[in-house]
Amino acid sequence: MLSVAFVGTWGFSCSGGSGGEPDAGASKRDGQVASETAPSSTVWQFFDVPECGQQAGYQTVAAASGTQVAFASLAQTSGQATCTIEARAATAAVFDICVVLPSASGFVGKIATSQPYAAMMGVGLAFDQAGEPWLAYTGGPSANMRCGASDLLLASVSGGTLGTPRTIAADSASSGMPPDQAANCAAQNVCNLGDATGYWPAAALDPASGKLAVAFRDLHFGFASTDLDSSDVEFARGDAYSIFTADVARGGGSYIRLGFSPAGKAAIVHYNMTQPAIWLDHEIAQGWEAKKLFVGKIREQIGFAVSSQGLHALAYFDDARQLLAYSESSDGSTWTAAESVDRDGITGYYPSLAFDDNGNPAIAYYRCNDYGVSTGCDVDKDGLYLARRSAGTWSIQKITGESGVSDGQYTALAFAGGKAVIAFQSSYYDLVAGASKAILRVAKEP
Repeated sequence: MLSVAFVGTWGFSCSGGSGGEPDAGASKRDGQVASETAPSSTVWQFFDVPECGQQAGYQTVAAASGTQVAFASLAQTSGQATCTIEARAATAAVFDICVVLPSASGFVGKIATSQPYAAMMGVGLAFDQAGEPWLAYTGGPSANMRCGASDLLLASVSGGTLGTPRTIAADSASSGMPPDQAANCAAQNVCNLGDATGYWPAAALDPASGKLAVAFRDLHFGFASTDLDSSDVEFARGDAYSIFTADVARGGGSYIRLGFSPAGKAAIVHYNMTQPAIWLDHEIAQGWEAKKLFVGKIREQIGFAVSSQGLHALAYFDDARQLLAYSESSDGSTWTAAESVDRDGITGYYPSLAFDDNGNPAIAYYRCNDYGVSTGCDVDKDGLYLARRSAGTWSIQKITGESGVSDGQYTALAFAGGKAVIAFQSSYYDLVAGASKAILRVAKEP
């Protein structure tokens, strides 16, 4: 439910969705060590990005290269697109994809493209070897039996302007899969059939080859529960972008993140909603290896990155424990036990993970509420937080948390020129317009 207040200079607010219900026998965890939550003297700079619209900031992603940084985000419009689903006429909301780049005055957004989506299913962004940003998105014509765009497209967005898109995938055909998963395809019998593909795209630069790569979810026909439960995760690397099915017919592919080791080995992290778990599919010397990194329910978004030294790092919201969890691996195969990064309240929604210039992991995330409540997020207790590890110790900083405003959702963290930059959503109720709004903001470390 939306709650309304008139506070501060903004004059608007709203609260987010349900915060979940913790174990009734668990104790309140708000007594975290003071040094971990002490306010920082750093004064962050904040920039609104009105060009993205008044319902913006959904499923934002970040990309960085040296001193360059860029963001891409979904923004819902008032438009509707006619399409078909299960042979019936229907309509789907039209979403803009907004690209955000630095400007002389801070940051500026530009609508790169608009697409009809049956549901918000992500966007990917990466810089190529020449320092040009590229957008991976689900576009093209409507699928035969699916409302919404159905092809995986890749296009440059220099200056926020969309270049000529390249169709990476228009159907479910692929050139190969891990031999140990081939039996999954035989059971499904549609591994190479269907035309609903390209969902939850992620893009990254392979540092070894200098080529861009993408990972995405293939829904096959995309309208029956069996298609969702047996979806694939697919991978393609330029120049030819030959498609390889990395995770076969297990129902995975939500919240995909893609990274590369210094040697150019791909690592794809994704969530399986059918049998709740976080999976890693990654290249090794012998081919591909699949690992289950966490079993249980999470919230939307996964934080994942591979450092220039080869450290693989994972962050997620553990729904059972209602907190931000972190695990890491030096090679992608052997992982540490999950550790609790922030225990103060219901915390860790929308995690975004990146490495600083010294190879230290950092996580931007949303703190929802005190622990032990079941009434959703509290606009007077929520906010945007940043956890950074140095010398093995995590420090936690509150970036913003204005009373009466729900700020810090859909975080996207990057480091540019040694400084942290975070894009995030702030949602509120505009008393003048009499409507709920959600804007995209950027916080920059000075």
